[in-house]
Amino acid sequence: MCETPIDEVVMADQLAPVVDAKSDSGGVRAVNRALDLLIALACWDRPAGLTELARRVELHPSTALRLLDSLRSRRFVHQTANGTYVLGAKNFELGNAYLQNVSVWSQANQLAEQLAITTGETASVGVLDSGQILYIAIARGQQDMGIASAPGTRHPAYCTSLGKAILADLSGEKVLEVLRNDPPERLTPQTLTNIAELQRDLATTRRRGYSIDNEERTPGVVCIGAAIRDHKGDPLGALSISGPAQRIRQKGVEQLGRVVSETAMSFST
Repeated sequence: MCETPIDEVVMADQLAPVVDAKSDSGGVRAVNRALDLLIALACWDRPAGLTELARRVELHPSTALRLLDSLRSRRFVHQTANGTYVLGAKNFELGNAYLQNVSVWSQANQLAEQLAITTGETASVGVLDSGQILYIAIARGQQDMGIASAPGTRHPAYCTSLGKAILADLSGEKVLEVLRNDPPERLTPQTLTNIAELQRDLATTRRRGYSIDNEERTPGVVCIGAAIRDHKGDPLGALSISGPAQRIRQKGVEQLGRVVSETAMSFST
């Protein structure tokens, strides 16, 4: 999520009341710089000092300080007792408002918990974001070993059951676009790296109603996924279960696939 800052700063109080957004690559420079600072703070796992923040976004410290003061006054940034900076509570409020307005996000925890209880396996919910799968909820089942992920992590779409469930619902052109942006790499001996082979697997997923990650991302772990769709049938996200390959196969991939698929259908709008 860290981004490279763009051109030089213009402070908000120096701007004319009306600004042509097209002349500034989509936004006022001061706003872009403030957003750069927020993104930089989000990339740190500790409070950050003024100098290192300014250096990260390529600003003069005095300019960074003025922007941080503005962000602090609106609670987007909090200054600690020793003068360092962390994200402020306003970011949580905005994020929470966003989640409430996107159905998959707002129901993700409930959905994962329900599936984990039903199957006894680790359940996950994810969305396709910038060509990768962003995990937004994970619930551990009674039988704990599953995927080693946490909400907020990303994995390739081509080798995860969440990703393949979503890709199977996309047009061939869109699938190729995703694969061009994130070319398949062999993560395990089972990873499908040949485009034609992957396309056949996606066709099988469409016919079957659920996807299978057959130890394609992590050796010894099998995952089963299904797409969550909107009222038009377009994929909003996907849910999956994961567990040790032997246990999943003993329970029955087809039986678990039906459970995953039915749960996804029940949450589709």
